[in-house]
Amino acid sequence: MNAVIIPAGGIGSRVGEKIPKQFLEIAGKPLIAHTLSVFEQVDEIDLLVVPVLSEWKETLKDLLNGFSKPYLLASGGETRQASVANGFSLLPEDTEIVLVHDACRPFITPELTRQVISKIKEKGAALAALPARDTVKEVEEKRVVRTLPRERIFLAHTPQGAQYFLFKRALTYSQERNLVFTDEAALFEAAGIEVYVVPSSPLNFKITTKEDFELAKCLLERNLNGGHYESNFF
Repeated sequence: MNAVIIPAGGIGSRVGEKIPKQFLEIAGKPLIAHTLSVFEQVDEIDLLVVPVLSEWKETLKDLLNGFSKPYLLASGGETRQASVANGFSLLPEDTEIVLVHDACRPFITPELTRQVISKIKEKGAALAALPARDTVKEVEEKRVVRTLPRERIFLAHTPQGAQYFLFKRALTYSQERNLVFTDEAALFEAAGIEVYVVPSSPLNFKITTKEDFELAKCLLERNLNGGHYESNFF
């Protein structure tokens, strides 16, 4: 069995709305629903696990009841890592692969998800990451310190994940040492687990700001109207 954990415990304050951004309506339904609908299409995913703030559990339960895949709701934590750990603790021990994907990254595709799962099966741990297009500068106090080799720079996206026993080992390692990381790849790295990259797409961006939200709204509405956003915006 394979599972995907979709942390939805944040408040998304940078979007500037009064409710968490993952529950903002976009193109006719909550943002998180667009993300969840992609995993509905991936046969390799058997279980959806969503850590969420307690006051939003009923809303999310109503939403998930409209999906065919089984799901579990976990408590949202104070950090992303805590939310993921809460979700992971609910998984049955016969779970083989565990993915984590951002609730506000709705343009993930079934194909990219399958590629990440395949890489995890082969190597143990993997993430989707975007190769850098621009020349990358390391800056200190607004002064360029050095130019980094662009061909070695990748921007971390999700999904990220690992085989169940490796994921468990990494979580245990971080909990015993009180270490907190901003993504799962860094968590795995700290525990000495090699992480492999699956090239991602610019379209697989995370909605973080109000400008991101407006772009996503435009893309999703265009898609609903029969347009093809891939070539027109990136």
